[in-house]
Amino acid sequence: MNPVASTADSLADLVAGRREDIIRRWGARLETRPQDMSVEFQDRLQGMLKLVDALVLVLRQGSVETWATEAVWAHARELGVRHFLSGARVETLVEEYSLLREAILEVLDASHQPLGTDELRTLWRALDRSLTEAVAHFVHEHEQSLRSRERRLQEILDHAPAAIYAKDAAGRYLFINHPFETISGHERSAVLGRSDLELFPRETAERFQSNDRRVMAAKTPLVFDEEVLQPDGMHVYHTMKFPLPSVGNGEAWALCGVSTDITTTRTLRQERDEAREQLHRVLTQLPVVLWAFDTQGVFTLFEGEGVTSTAVPSLAMHGRSVFEVFRDRRDVLEVILRALAGERMSTELYLMGVWFEVRFMPVFDAGGRVVSVSGVSLDITERRRAEQELRVSETRYRLATQATRDIIWDWDLVTDEIHWSDLAPRILRLDTSRGPPVMDMAWWTASLHPDERERVLRGLQEALDSREGHWMAEYRLKRGDGTWAFLEDRGRVVKDLQGRPVRMVGAMQDVTGRHEAEAEAKRRAEFEQLLIGIVGHDLRNPISAITMAATTLAKREDAEPREQKAVARILSSAERAHRMLRDVLDFTQARLGGGIPMALRDVDLMELVRQVMDEVQQAHPDRRLEVDGRGDARLRCDPDRLAQVITNLVNNALAYGDALCPVRVRLRGQPGTVTLAVKNQGRPIPQDLLPHLFEPLKRAEAREGNRTAHGLGLGLFIVKHIVDAHAGRLRVRSTQQDGTTFLVQLPRQPPVRD
Repeated sequence: MNPVASTADSLADLVAGRREDIIRRWGARLETRPQDMSVEFQDRLQGMLKLVDALVLVLRQGSVETWATEAVWAHARELGVRHFLSGARVETLVEEYSLLREAILEVLDASHQPLGTDELRTLWRALDRSLTEAVAHFVHEHEQSLRSRERRLQEILDHAPAAIYAKDAAGRYLFINHPFETISGHERSAVLGRSDLELFPRETAERFQSNDRRVMAAKTPLVFDEEVLQPDGMHVYHTMKFPLPSVGNGEAWALCGVSTDITTTRTLRQERDEAREQLHRVLTQLPVVLWAFDTQGVFTLFEGEGVTSTAVPSLAMHGRSVFEVFRDRRDVLEVILRALAGERMSTELYLMGVWFEVRFMPVFDAGGRVVSVSGVSLDITERRRAEQELRVSETRYRLATQATRDIIWDWDLVTDEIHWSDLAPRILRLDTSRGPPVMDMAWWTASLHPDERERVLRGLQEALDSREGHWMAEYRLKRGDGTWAFLEDRGRVVKDLQGRPVRMVGAMQDVTGRHEAEAEAKRRAEFEQLLIGIVGHDLRNPISAITMAATTLAKREDAEPREQKAVARILSSAERAHRMLRDVLDFTQARLGGGIPMALRDVDLMELVRQVMDEVQQAHPDRRLEVDGRGDARLRCDPDRLAQVITNLVNNALAYGDALCPVRVRLRGQPGTVTLAVKNQGRPIPQDLLPHLFEPLKRAEAREGNRTAHGLGLGLFIVKHIVDAHAGRLRVRSTQQDGTTFLVQLPRQPPVRD
């Protein structure tokens, strides 16, 4: 850029020639002028000199558009930066440029040199351009500084141990630090501009907003304890919130908060308080007496819960001498003198009607001389009573183990030792001639029957591993003489505080006699069943032959009336014998054969009832029988067995009922069940017989003159078993007014029997 040869050269020369005068006049105009020789003032003067030289350079170059920007305005930028770094305000920078303009005008006026308008315009434009550059860099540095401060402040607040945040009046977040991100579970970018309802559960957010409204309304800081649910559980935050008033009207435009997590502190405080309370309970409830006496034996301390058991007030002991209080107790005075001589000891003493464990602790001075004796006395009255009771209990236990027929054992699971009661060697027939026999766990395991060893040991281990710790087993154990004993063994596991089994106590009973009796009973029952089966089979053929022969004789037309009567009696007796034989066989099957067998099929019970009633009516033409049926009576059953039930119940009603009154059979079909009722009038069944009515060989007395009731007393027993086999219910009601009613309730579909 070439300088322009014009009058501007004279302006540039004028400014260059009067530069010191301009700077002097500029310095004189400063309102807050520092010392002339100070480093700060000299720097400012040098800065203005460089600015004037830059203006001269611009004037020599020509128009503003042709200025070399980087070279000419670098000083202006430096000037703006230096002002910012010195802590000056931007207004000061603008003011200094204004004062420089005034100083230049004053010098130009004093020179009386005519200047062109273009020259002055160039000068002032250059000065304005320089001011713009200086202010721009001042502001740039100021913004950079603000951003740096914001970053530093954010870093500081991010490392704060509390959550710090700010919200506007609408509750939207303006600022948060890192701990707040942890509380909310959201990053900073996701929180700013959003409200509590968008960040927290509704209940928590509404509680925050309520506290915010209280702070804004009070216009003063308030403190709250706020709960926030986080992944590891509920946290409690001690929060202080305060409003930020605006500069203009003082109204709050924002709200700031500081929240400190006090969950751990509160937990520790609670644990501390609980520990204090527990320690207080221990110190106030322990049966101890804290005491001290000096070298003269005078009590200086006598406190503690144990004082109450002595019935002696604490104040009554203060100032008294131990030698006076225990003057009649030589044993007590002896240990007191030993303690005053410097001996530490612990002993049990009976004092003031209470047993105490007393610990003497002499206190020495720097020279090793006893200056006092302190100690603690623990009330052990209950412990001594418990020890006495334990000795009595042990004696009682020893006597009980000697009196019982059970073998008592105690197994220490830690040492694997087993203690047996004195009865064990005798019951198990062990040789004691050479001392106590070895009866450890290995002996017991080896003595188990090989067929049962695995089962017994597995059950024992399951009991040790279970929470309840109960064990019971029956097994065979080899006696000392080589025979096998049947044993019923049961035990209980004892566990320590950590739940580990440490002990097992139990009782073992020899049930060999019971097993032999049960085996014998089983053999006898099997023999009886076989015998009755053989007898029943052998009797059935003769009875059938008698029945067939009598039937043939009854059909003869030339028989005399006396012969016909004899034949009818033979048929009746044969039929009764057949029924008795059937009852015996059914009874045997019910008692010994696992139940009466059933052959189920679909049956209309109403038809079956009418068929049976017709047969009974023919056998009792002189009696009145009534049948009433309602509803669907179809069900799945064994018709032959139910016919047997109906026959037995109706025959019972005829045998024990009033001969002048009818026997009524009622049938009702309900959803899922069918109910059969057989009712007769007459004397009620005795109350003492009702509980045993369905037992075998039990029956009520028949009415006078009725021979049909004679039998074995097995009918109702068999009826009960047939009804049970159908999964039904059998009940009886018998009163003087309503007569006797047997009710049979049967399911339409009995469950399948195994």
